[in-house]
Amino acid sequence: MEATYKSELEKIKEGHIFYEFQDEEVYFNNLVTFIQSGIENKQQVLIIENMRNLPKVRTRINQLFNEEQQKSIRLVNNFEYYLSNGDFNTQTILKHFQQDLSLLMKVNSSIRTWAHVEWASSEPDAELLKEFEATADYFVSEEKMLSICAYSSSQLSSDLITVLVKTHSYVMTDDSFLNSSIYGKKH
Repeated sequence: MEATYKSELEKIKEGHIFYEFQDEEVYFNNLVTFIQSGIENKQQVLIIENMRNLPKVRTRINQLFNEEQQKSIRLVNNFEYYLSNGDFNTQTILKHFQQDLSLLMKVNSSIRTWAHVEWASSEPDAELLKEFEATADYFVSEEKMLSICAYSSSQLSSDLITVLVKTHSYVMTDDSFLNSSIYGKKH
């Protein structure tokens, strides 16, 4: 899938992508491809990843990118976003997101983001998730960014998947990349 994934992402310059992943190795390969494409397009890249995966991401970045390229990549622990002020607090998430983006925009206004979204509860409230993703979708659209929201399929119910497909312009899995069939700006 990597060649298809890369060619699809090279075609689009902006958009909000829901990525439902199952295979961790495919996930990491797609993340690296996303970073490479950002570097090739002279963009700043914000990666929001969990503490467990951060060392693996850092290792791959150190192996694949030189020191100058690494200056364009910002890694952030997703705990700060999704869990630091209670489970999935939209205002906290957006505050952190805007702070990180403002740091990157000082260097270059062209930014792409990848966020591994997680929560502490067994399942987040679908309305809270909808509020968060609709707000994020509006922001991504206004800023003309390319942004991937990655969710482990093991954490998603059919209700949550429906919310995510409605609030993202594209839907990606480990082996497909499509326009969202039910996406709508009026969430």
